[in-house]
Amino acid sequence: MSDTRHDPVLGSGATPAEGPLGHLVVVFDNRIARSLTAIADATGWEATLVDAAPVGDGLAALGPVDALVVCNHDGDGAYALLADALRAGVPYVAMMASRHRSAALLEQLRGEGLDDEQLGRLHVPAGLSIGGSSPGEIALSVVAELVADANGRPGTPMRAS
Repeated sequence: MSDTRHDPVLGSGATPAEGPLGHLVVVFDNRIARSLTAIADATGWEATLVDAAPVGDGLAALGPVDALVVCNHDGDGAYALLADALRAGVPYVAMMASRHRSAALLEQLRGEGLDDEQLGRLHVPAGLSIGGSSPGEIALSVVAELVADANGRPGTPMRAS
């Protein structure tokens, strides 16, 4: 007999989670970052919020990372941390940035030797286009993109699939 429980969202018969879906690291504490970690926790990710990009060891100082979101494009060490994560093969790497800043970032990273496969894992600007503007809505769009990416899905409406 399988181990089931009643989940308020999924209903009776939901199977308990086998552990976190992955480890999400959110860098640079702000309102969006705090909302992002809360929503990620609620969806089954182990989420860690750090105040600043680690100095010295960079990505290695964060431990195992399955997803990285940088919430301040002007934060010290932000670009180096993104490049480290892409080189290390972190599956989902994202940064909060405008479209204009995003284009410049891609060119900078390409100039540092990152290839198309590596840059293809960079989600910048982060999130799905859902029209939100509050910190919680922006965070929701990023977690939705993370979940879609982790499941190999494009993040389209359910009625379209």
